[in-house]
Amino acid sequence: MARGNRRHLYVLGCALVPWFKDFPYGYASADATPLYIVAANDYVTQSGDTAFAKEKWDSLWKAYQFLKSTYDSQGYPQNFGIGHGWVEGGPLLPIKTELYQSALGAEALRSLAHLAQVASKDDVSKQLTAEFASQQPKEKAFWLAEQNRYAFALDKDGKPVDEASVLATVPMWFGFLDEKNSARMISQLADSDHQTDWGMRIISKRAAKFSGGGYHYGSVWPLFTGWASVGEYRYHRALPAYTNLRANALLALDGSLGHVTEVLSGDSYQPLSTSSPDQIWSAAMVVSPILRGMFGLSADAATNTLVFAPHAPANWNNFAVRNVRAGNAVVDLAYTRTADSITVQIVCKSATPCAIEFGPALSLRAEVSSADINGHSVPFHLTAKDADQHAQLKFSAPSGNSTLRLRVRDDFGVAYDSSLPALGASSRGLRVLTETWSASHDTRTMEVAGKAGAMYELTVWNPSQSATVEGGELLPAQNGMAQVRVAFLSDNANADAYRHGKIIFHFSAKPTGKTKR
Repeated sequence: MARGNRRHLYVLGCALVPWFKDFPYGYASADATPLYIVAANDYVTQSGDTAFAKEKWDSLWKAYQFLKSTYDSQGYPQNFGIGHGWVEGGPLLPIKTELYQSALGAEALRSLAHLAQVASKDDVSKQLTAEFASQQPKEKAFWLAEQNRYAFALDKDGKPVDEASVLATVPMWFGFLDEKNSARMISQLADSDHQTDWGMRIISKRAAKFSGGGYHYGSVWPLFTGWASVGEYRYHRALPAYTNLRANALLALDGSLGHVTEVLSGDSYQPLSTSSPDQIWSAAMVVSPILRGMFGLSADAATNTLVFAPHAPANWNNFAVRNVRAGNAVVDLAYTRTADSITVQIVCKSATPCAIEFGPALSLRAEVSSADINGHSVPFHLTAKDADQHAQLKFSAPSGNSTLRLRVRDDFGVAYDSSLPALGASSRGLRVLTETWSASHDTRTMEVAGKAGAMYELTVWNPSQSATVEGGELLPAQNGMAQVRVAFLSDNANADAYRHGKIIFHFSAKPTGKTKR
């Protein structure tokens, strides 16, 4: 299966070129094989088209056999002498396997195990599930504890290549990496040397091998930006995730509307001269971060189950998602938030009821007293992470209209709306690197980075919760929202420098009384 190089620009001439006879490109992309298996499983899971899994089984099995033939004795899918991973050339090569590529190999195993089950090949499914379990610990070979990050790859001798790369967010998308290690890695990726106002560089601007025009060693791909956004949402880092989502969405509105370019400079906001002006995977990385990331939507057609786990931006009090399909069920969802409740209006537009798993993100300070659907109590539980918590509910939405309501108090949120710079300009937007809470949840600390001499305003939702703010000026509230103004000292020696700072929110004492859980 082929993915890389520049062949996607020459579709109309493909039949005239002997790719497989005179050129090495036909099998150049070693990562395309697992991607094929993963994409097939996504389609079958979301659509319920089990006939497709059975019809394509021989093709999928051959793809897996080829993938397995590329593994070394330790079970790593190789690309040296077989075909490249994501990186096609440049100073990051040669290597044996990328973390990205190893994650795809593991996800392909998990995907094929599910497809085998759907195709009524239970013994094969059990075999693949066991093989997948053996792939899980391999992330340890890539973790660099002293640097608090994952290596980009393993070199030809099996040693980690100490280069922090956005490609690590692909295994995060699949949920493979350790949560605490991923949090440390995301904090580095969210800094100004990795994240630009228009998206994610493949490696740090401070790296010795970085070049802003380097196709695979410094440029910004909307594809990477979308990967990062979904991975960050999966690991509950909603502020950098939303900044990356906005970067891609704004690209689609800048220039030729609806067109998202393939690759941009890592130094300034402009496409590379080699860039395709309208790239399908760039456009896909506007959609996936919104649906899979921010809204946390996924469906299992076999069980008519819809998962809806939104990380709603703090300055979004309402939004709607329509015509969401989960098997035979079709659902509209309208989300509304106030200071004391979250309400979801559900319209099930089919005769088939829909099983819904709802898990909205809340601040760690928030408390939920009750949940009900159409006035009937629904059980729930709270699942806490380092940066937020989620109220988890499972219920069946009948055909027609339903209203789900959560009673919430003491919730709190901060939002930042990034923007694109002028064409040709460098980055100047705010970066949010970490969000931590005190054990008693009465202090929230945000480590941020801003352009020297710049001033920023962040939106605070439910600002009455916060008594004081360090590192910023809390402006008067209007309509349940307030602004925090943050300024960074100028740097006369380096006008393009970014400075680090902290914003610390100290909260008012909570009312006495217990909250039901």
